[in-house]
Amino acid sequence: MQPLGWLLVSLVGFGLLQVLLYRRFSRREPTPGGGRDAGVTGNPPASGPPVVECRHCGSSNEAHRTVRFCRTCVEPLE
Repeated sequence: MQPLGWLLVSLVGFGLLQVLLYRRFSRREPTPGGGRDAGVTGNPPASGPPVVECRHCGSSNEAHRTVRFCRTCVEPLE
């Protein structure tokens, strides 16, 4: 394959990768308030869904079997 062909294939592949990554990560719900300290209250809410506090930053995260990482600092939850 000619160098120009490889260049075109790599550019198209890189573009597709960017689109797929954008679609994957744009589906996330933003953190309320958008800041690093958003949602940090010290105590979990009295009503609503069960929460797990992050041992690294102390923020409250949804207690669900699919939630594995803190939404604030992206550290693994236990």
